[in-house]
Amino acid sequence: MENRTKIKVISRTLIVAFLKLLRAVAIGVIIFSIWKFSLVKEIVRDFFATRHVYDEVSILAKHDFIQFEQYTKWILHESDIDIRLFFVKNTGNKTIEELAIEKVQALGIGGKSREERGLLLLYDFEGKKLRIEVGYALEEYFPDAFVGYLVHDHARDFFAISSPGDFVIGLNLLIRMLHYRIREEVLGNKFDPRVVEIIRHQGYLSGGAGISALIPPGGQYEISWQPAIAEKDRQEYSPQPTPKAAYEKYLEWLMAGKYDPRIELFTPRSQKYLKSLPMTKAYFHYWLIQEFGKKYEICTRKDAALLYFTNDPLVGPHFFRRTDKGWQMDMVAEVGNTRNLVGGVYSWDYCGRDDIYTRTFSDKLINIRNHIRIAGADNRELPIRGSH
Repeated sequence: MENRTKIKVISRTLIVAFLKLLRAVAIGVIIFSIWKFSLVKEIVRDFFATRHVYDEVSILAKHDFIQFEQYTKWILHESDIDIRLFFVKNTGNKTIEELAIEKVQALGIGGKSREERGLLLLYDFEGKKLRIEVGYALEEYFPDAFVGYLVHDHARDFFAISSPGDFVIGLNLLIRMLHYRIREEVLGNKFDPRVVEIIRHQGYLSGGAGISALIPPGGQYEISWQPAIAEKDRQEYSPQPTPKAAYEKYLEWLMAGKYDPRIELFTPRSQKYLKSLPMTKAYFHYWLIQEFGKKYEICTRKDAALLYFTNDPLVGPHFFRRTDKGWQMDMVAEVGNTRNLVGGVYSWDYCGRDDIYTRTFSDKLINIRNHIRIAGADNRELPIRGSH
């Protein structure tokens, strides 16, 4: 009798414990389900809240879409500026200006940044129209003269091309130019419209904080914009007696406004490389905008020379080689020895390994916060607004 009583007590205890376990499991399942559902909602909400690229016409391949998403998010982190890219089939019964304003308001562009610092790039494929809508807080960053310059001299050359690959190249270069302007403003360098006047033209101003333009059908604008330099003038851009003279001649070449790299101012490999670049007028002028009026130093050792800028941390170095003909610019070395950066405190760092320049100027290379920079150059760090 006593054993039966003990068995009953043990059984009740086990049943109670099992029921408690079931209740705990059930509560855990409910809590986990609620948490998981909330997490999924949060992930979905965050995805759409931080989305920067809207491709309604499927012009971008998946890897290009991801690339532009990452790039614009890096810019947001670096500068607290919200750039959105929107590609639509058509604008319906609205003007592109009306649709742009509607998109800015509906998407809350710039709303997550501290000062509503937003910019929308809207492209209408059927109407062949481009609109860049600039938020009020960014009008000093992107004045009409600068935005109009991009729309009329750069974007139409690429967006008029039917090839998706050409479109992606043009879009990438356009965002790079916007990013450069942001960095200049962050460093306190105001846009000087006289630079645009110097390189070619003035005008294309609008009355509002934005620019729109009709982009003609493909065929009127060539992606490889390379007007030839007359043969009689080609000798003007020959190898020079000093690296300084070679660099000054390079600036003259930029100011002449003719992208013809078939000149002996560049090494043979550099000529071949430059000729392969898809070049527009605006991007060619962008090279001059970056360097015009900047201070620099040149370090010359035997048959190699290194030029670096002392009042601008954004522009990378130039490399020169001495040959039997004189000093030539080595543009291929620039591509191989420097790396463009985004989202951090520097816009470039040195990445050369075992070439003549890295060996010759190894003592000029310094490590700053795991970035290889050049001693004596302007090594100011970019303020990272998005992390404050």
